[in-house]
Amino acid sequence: MPGASLWLVPREDNPFTKTAQELISETVPSNFASALEGSKKVHFAPHVTVTSGIDAQSTYERASSPQAWLDGLALPEFKKEFDELLLELDTLEAGDARFQKLVIRLLKNDNIVKFAAWCRREAVEGGDDEKAQRWAKDEYSPHLSLMYADIAKKEVQNRVPLVEMQIAYAIGDMFACCGGTLCLGGHLVLVDTSSEDVDEWKVIAKRETPWAMWKMTRNLA
Repeated sequence: MPGASLWLVPREDNPFTKTAQELISETVPSNFASALEGSKKVHFAPHVTVTSGIDAQSTYERASSPQAWLDGLALPEFKKEFDELLLELDTLEAGDARFQKLVIRLLKNDNIVKFAAWCRREAVEGGDDEKAQRWAKDEYSPHLSLMYADIAKKEVQNRVPLVEMQIAYAIGDMFACCGGTLCLGGHLVLVDTSSEDVDEWKVIAKRETPWAMWKMTRNLA
C-alpha cells in the first residue's frame, strides 16, 4: 500500500478492541488454516481506513513532525453526545482485493462522508475540496478488515456464515448490554503503510477522537 494512511482506531483499553484483535489475529485466520499454510502470519490492529496514498513529502514531512502535521489537520467540529462520528459495523463481506479479503462494512452516513472528505482534501488532494467530496461520496467504502490474504474470494465467501456466528458470539454480549455501542472514543492515527510487509507498518502520529462512537447493527448480533 503506497504512502501513508489515516486510520480511525478504537480505544486500546476497550473490551471491543481486545475482542476485535482476537478475531483478526486468531479466530478468523484459523478458519482458513489450509489456505494460509506456508504464508506469513499477518498482524494488524483493528481500524477503519479513512484514506490512504498519502505522500509524505507533500504533507507531514513539510511540518516539523508527523505529529505536528496531524495535530494541525483541519477536521469537522464533531461533539461527543451531540454530533458524533458514528462508526456502525453492519455486514460481513468477502472481497477480491488482498487488503479487503474479509471485511465488516460500515453504514455510510453523512458524518462519515464529511470526515473522509475533509481528511482526503488535506492529505491527498492538495486542498481540492470538490475532488475530495466526490471521492468521499462516490468511492469511499468504510470498512473494518478482518483478514489480509491472497485467497480466492469464493473460498472466503463460503465461510462467511461461520465467521458471522463467531462475531456474534464474540461481540453479541456487548450489543445486548449497551444497545449496540461497542466503544466511545479512540484515535485518528497516521500510519506509515509504505512497506509491502504489513509487520513494518507503524503508527507515526495519533490524535484523540472523543467524538467517535463505535457501534454494531443487529446484522452482526
